[in-house]
This record gives sequence, structure tokens and C-alpha cells, in this order.
Amino acid sequence: MAGAKRSRSARGTQVEKIAIAKFRGLQDLTIPLGERITLLCGKNGTSKSSILGIAAQVFSFETDYTTGEPLNYTTLTGSKFESRVSEHFRLSKKFDQPDSMDTTVTIHDGYTSSQADLNLRLYDSKDRNKPRPIVRGNTLAGDEKNTSRNATHPVIYLSLKRLTPISQRAKYTEHDIDFLNQHRRSFVSLSNRLLSKQSATSVTATTGTIKSAAAHGANYDHDSVSAGEDNAGQILLAIYSFRKLKQEYPKYQGGLLLIDEADAGLFPAAQRQLIKILTEECKDLNLQVIMTSHSPTMIQDIHELSEKSPGQYQNIYLSDSYGPIRIFENVTWPQIYADLHVQTIDVDDKLLPPVNIYFEDKEAYDLYTAIVTDRSVRKLSNPLKDIALGCSEYIKLVKRKVPEFHSKSLIVLDGDVDASETRGMDSIVKLPGLLPPDQMIFEFLYNLEAADVFWKNSRGFSKPVFLQMAQKIIDTLEIDPADGKIDMHSLVDQHKARSSPDDQRLRSHFKNFAKERDFLSMVAGRVTENPYRVWAKRNYELSAKFKEDVRKKLKSTLIDGHGIDSAMLAILDPSPDLKNA
Repeated sequence: MAGAKRSRSARGTQVEKIAIAKFRGLQDLTIPLGERITLLCGKNGTSKSSILGIAAQVFSFETDYTTGEPLNYTTLTGSKFESRVSEHFRLSKKFDQPDSMDTTVTIHDGYTSSQADLNLRLYDSKDRNKPRPIVRGNTLAGDEKNTSRNATHPVIYLSLKRLTPISQRAKYTEHDIDFLNQHRRSFVSLSNRLLSKQSATSVTATTGTIKSAAAHGANYDHDSVSAGEDNAGQILLAIYSFRKLKQEYPKYQGGLLLIDEADAGLFPAAQRQLIKILTEECKDLNLQVIMTSHSPTMIQDIHELSEKSPGQYQNIYLSDSYGPIRIFENVTWPQIYADLHVQTIDVDDKLLPPVNIYFEDKEAYDLYTAIVTDRSVRKLSNPLKDIALGCSEYIKLVKRKVPEFHSKSLIVLDGDVDASETRGMDSIVKLPGLLPPDQMIFEFLYNLEAADVFWKNSRGFSKPVFLQMAQKIIDTLEIDPADGKIDMHSLVDQHKARSSPDDQRLRSHFKNFAKERDFLSMVAGRVTENPYRVWAKRNYELSAKFKEDVRKKLKSTLIDGHGIDSAMLAILDPSPDLKNA
């Protein structure tokens, strides 16, 4: 699958892509990386962690090669801003031979504002019993004679070793970190946000076998935090290390944060918060994050971000289902689910709860059902035509967070509702257009020429019949037939300007028109003669956008409001197989 065109920031150092001619199970692959977050996922044995290691290995943070000055900055744990070979590669004496690795890491270098291709290969070493990875071709320092140096860039690599619970670590002691003490409140607040809790009030750093920090409450301490809390603490500790570096290092060019199995120990809501926090920190600290995960929540969130901001976020799925390992960019979780479970995307919709759909009135229901004809949406929704509340009543119920209306159902409001009144309300979707359905269909029918094919219907519903039926509306709005086509917005505004606020005649006339027997017989009759369906067909773009809004909100309601795994909603998200991606 071809990637979207990328626009790279001129500021900071970033890994643009990793080209792997060969290394272990990877051959002839080029992996494009997002400016902010890249998520690597795939079956076991598809070399996800090896890709993290390649990215880590081309950098060090010991010398500013533009000046030759040493860089003595360390993380909050006292470690260097780099990853040792042993942390990300477990090299085999038998299989990881000097000729077995041929990779090229393309970076944008913030110090020189230039691009470089850094070749990473295995080489024999006289003082070691195994080959070691060495960078060649680094010309960033302007020294053509000595190109065997890593690029300068701060890196923090969080390996799976961090998941060893504190209670099971061979040696650890409490440790004071000045910067952490100074920023205790913000660290604790961010930890509470990440873990969706308010109980933590303190933070304790530990050193020893593994260096970490964890927020905890007054009634428990760092010895009793969960693996998830400790994982969260180590990720936040890495973020705060970059915060400190940005404050202290005048030539800060951003940083690279690598996280293996980022979701480990975190429940879905915490995984979602982690993505939000990382997104904010990437922007504030000019960070680039590359992580592995099998979490459907994180995969789907990054996929949605990649659709909104191509080039900044990237989902990379590695699969060997079709031969040698291939990469697929920004695929959906249902596709990945099917591949991971070695099955086709097939879900029994009878297992899924139907989502109630509420309307302001019968006309809104009629317009909705005329537009939303997709079988998949209809199978998973339950339009309620006999329940009708006013717009303001629905909005009050959503604001009061009544579950049925706030998170478990969809509310369809008329197109004339002010968007500012419903901003941030995910359960509300507006009908297309800028008019209530009865006004919109009146305007549509009035503006149809008498010779239009619509009027040649099986029920004798002609233009003269319509005009006679709508005479009270025409008189109240003072419509002059000699003026030709009408603009309902203007006519209604003019009527309001010359009428008292209590004058409800026009609203009553529209309601009566929409309930006329002859009009309703058209709505309930042949599909090709239903006025709402004809409007939808002739206003294709507006209808298509509304259908897509309904589909997306129905899906998010099932996921967030009913706890349905997104993989089970393939019926709402038809997409090609990975094989054809």
C-alpha cells in the first residue's frame, strides 16, 4: 500500500524511514515512520522489536559533532540518552553473522538541517566474541574520512524488562530525583489522568535492577503498585526526562522514545489516554515515538489519527500470511484481527446490540430512513419513529449524561440546529441541509418544474396538487409565483421579521403539510416516488456525508457505549483484505 505524501518539519531530528535489505526475517522492506507516533503491530516473530533496535542503534548522545563538545546530559534515572546493543538486540553467534544485516536508516538531522542515510551493519570485532552493529556513511559532521559514528540524538528505549514488578526485582531502593520532586504535582496529575484515577498523591522513584518511578496514594506505596501503574510511571519518567533535557540543553533537537509493548498492563481507557498524552508531548517536546502493541484500542486510535494527519501518525502492520514478511500501512483493526486469527472478516450481527436512534419528529424519521438505506447500518440500529422530543430536551439529556442519550444511542436532530449547541456531543448527528425536513422538502418540491419526471408518478401527485395542498404556506410566506424558485431561508427570515414571536401559524402549516394524506401516501409508496428519497438521490453529496457521519457515530457508540470490540464491527467498516491492501 502506498503511503501518503509526507511533509517533514524543518525543526528537530527525526527518523524518516528504515530500509531493510536483510536482517533476520526481514528482507527488501522500507518502513515509513510518522513524524510523531508510529505503531508497529503484527504476529509473533515478525521482527517488530528488531525494528525498534535498528532505530535506537544509529543514535548516541555523547558529542555535539557540530562543535566537538561533549554532552553530559542524563535521564532522570541517571542513564545516558541512548540504548546499549544488549538492551534491544539479542545477537546469535550462529545466525547473526557480519553479512546477515544490511539496513539503512534515513534521518532528517536537526543540527545541520540536512538528510542522511545511515548504513547499519554487523561487523566483527577483535575484542568481542560476537559481531556488533556499526553505523557507516555518517557524513553529517562534514568529516568524509571518519563516517563510522552514530548521529547525535537523545534516545530512550523502554524494553520489556521494565514490566518486571517491583516486588520481584532482585535489588531496588528508594531514590530521590530533584527534578521529579520539583514537578511532583504535575507528574502525579498526569499519572492519574493516564490511569483514570484520582487516588495517587505522591511519587516514589526506585533504583537498582530496574530504575523507575510510580505514583501512589496515601494508603499504599510503591511496593504495592500494579504492573500497569509501574509501566505508566516508567513511560512518564521518560517523558519528564525529555522535559528536563529541553530545559537544560540549548541546542535541543527533539528526542526519540521507543516503547516495546506500550499497552502492557494498561486497560483500554488507559491505552486511549496514553495515545492522547503522547500526542500532546510529541508536539510540545518535538518527540518522535515508535512503539509496538497488539492493542485494538491503540491500533484503531492511531489509524484514525493517521487519517486526519497523514505523515504524522502511522500504523505499520507486519504479516507473513502471504509469504515473506510484508508491511501494510494504516490498515484497520478488523483487517489485522482477521489476519492475527487466521480467518476472514465475518461477524454475526445478531451478537451485537442494536443502537436506538431518536428523532425530533416523524418527518426527521422519514428523511433519515430515505437516506440511510445501508443494510449494515440498519441491522445494527433501531430507529424509533414513535418517540419524539424537542431539540432542547435531547440536548439537556446529553448534558446531564443520561447514559441512554449520552453514550448508548444516537440522536438525529434537524439541520437547522446551531452547531455550537451540540459541539462535543458525540451521540448527536445532524440531518443534511440547513432546514427542518418539512421546510426542506417543501422548498425542494416547490422548485421542481411542472414537467419534472417526479410529477409523473403513479398516484397523480402533480405540481398543481402539491400547490393546492401547500396554499396556506404559500400565503403565509407571501410567495409570489412570478418570482420563480424560492429560497426558504430568506422567506422564513422575512416572515419572522414581520411577525410577532408568538406567531406559530407557519410552523403549524408546515406540520399539517407534512401530515397531508396525499403527501404521506407518496412517502409510504414506491421507493422511486418517495419525495425524501428523490431529494436524497438528487442531493447525493449531502446524503453521502450524512450516511458516513451516521456510520462513524454508530460504530463509536457500539465501541465506547456498549464495549464492543471494533473487530466485531467489520460489518460497518467494509474494507479489502490485507492480501489486496
